[in-house]
Order: sequence, then C-alpha cells, then structure tokens
Amino acid sequence: MVEKAQDSASLVLYMGMLGMFFLAVAIVGFVLIYKKRLLQQQIAHQQQLLNSTIEIQDEERKRFAADLHDEIGGGISTILLSTAKLKKEAAKNEKIITQSETIRKQLDDVLQKVREISYNIMPPTLEDFGLNEALSDLCYTINETGSLTVQYEWSGSEKRLKFSTELAIYRITKELITNTVKHANAQVVTIQITNTTKYFKLIVNDDGNGFDQKTIKKGAGLRNIHDRALILGANLTILSSIGKGTITTLNLNKYI
Repeated sequence: MVEKAQDSASLVLYMGMLGMFFLAVAIVGFVLIYKKRLLQQQIAHQQQLLNSTIEIQDEERKRFAADLHDEIGGGISTILLSTAKLKKEAAKNEKIITQSETIRKQLDDVLQKVREISYNIMPPTLEDFGLNEALSDLCYTINETGSLTVQYEWSGSEKRLKFSTELAIYRITKELITNTVKHANAQVVTIQITNTTKYFKLIVNDDGNGFDQKTIKKGAGLRNIHDRALILGANLTILSSIGKGTITTLNLNKYI
C-alpha cells in the first residue's frame, strides 16, 4: 500500500511537472508570437507613415512643378513680350535696344532654367506617356550633355504600372544616375528593365570607381532609394567593390 501511494505521488508529481513544462512552453510561445505580431504592426505602421510622407511630398512636388511652370514661367513670358514691345518702340535708340536685348537673353535663360526645374520635379512625359518614355527622355538628355554614356534597354510588356509605382521607379533610377555622376567617375551606365505580367526588374550597372560597402555611409540619396523601394515592397540589392563599379537591382513582384 505504501509503495502504491508513493508511486501515485510520484506520478502526480511527474504529471504536475510535465504540465508546468508545457505551460511554460505555451507562455514563451505566446510571448514570442505577441512580440512578432507587435513588431509586424510597428513595421507596417512605419511603412504606412513613410508611404504617406512620400505621397504627400510627391503631391507637393507635382503642385509646385505646375505652379513653377504656369505662374513663374508665364510671368517671365509676359515680361519677354513687354521687352520685345519696348525694343520695337525704341527702334531708333541704340542704347535701349542693346539693353532690351540683354534683358531678353537673360530672361530666356531664366525661363529655360524654370522649365528644366519644373520638368525635373515632375516630368510631364511620365504622367502622359509612362515610365519607358520618361526614362528614354532622361537617358537621351544625359547623353546629350556628353558627361556620361547611358545605355537603355526595355524588354517585355509596355503595359503601364500604377503612376505612383512608375514615379517611385523613375526617381530611384534618376537618383542612381545622379549618384553615379557625382561620385563614381564612370564612363558608361547601363539600364536594363524587364517588365512581365509577374514581375518588374530594374538593373543599373556602371563602370565607375565603386565603393567599399562595409565602410560607406548612407547619404540622403541612398536613403531615398531604399525608402522608395521599401514602399513599393520591392527587393533592392546594391553590390559594389572598389575599382569594379556598382550594380543595383530592384525586383518588384506584382502579386505581392
């Protein structure tokens, strides 16, 4: 009887310890799941805030570009007309003619800069004709300067993406080219885009100086690139080493 009582007590003790073990595992599991969900919520909230911030910035850029083009550009055009009229009325006064011609040239330069700034802020080609045309224009403009050779290739579907997606990809590409011009001392940049029904892929490759990825500090340009890729839900990789150039790849899964 005593042995049976001892066996029963041992069994109860064993079952109690086993129960406490499973309870502890359950509590730990619950805490881990709770922390994971909380982290996911925080990441989602941060991404939503970042997305909202950049959308607001893009809307402000769009409005500012329109105001710059319409108001400032229109005002300068009006002054140019007044200058031409003044020149015509002072046809016999060489001094006034010379001064009005100087003013006209200066205003022409300012008007051209206003149009360039407006285009850079929000390129109308992107809104009207899509990403492929906008990037083609960008590459053509850079090639015309002679400072850098840009080789551009688009393969796959011509079907447009959402405008917000196209705008983000355009700004990422432009920022990458800007960084190349400023820091890489490159001669050639190759831009390759593949657009299918399942995914969109961008590869930007340069033959510049490259950099040490372990020691490089993220400037505003790289932060903007990573932020925009994060908002798109795209996978962004930048591979570089000193003397071997830089290759940036952006993969966007259209079903995510």
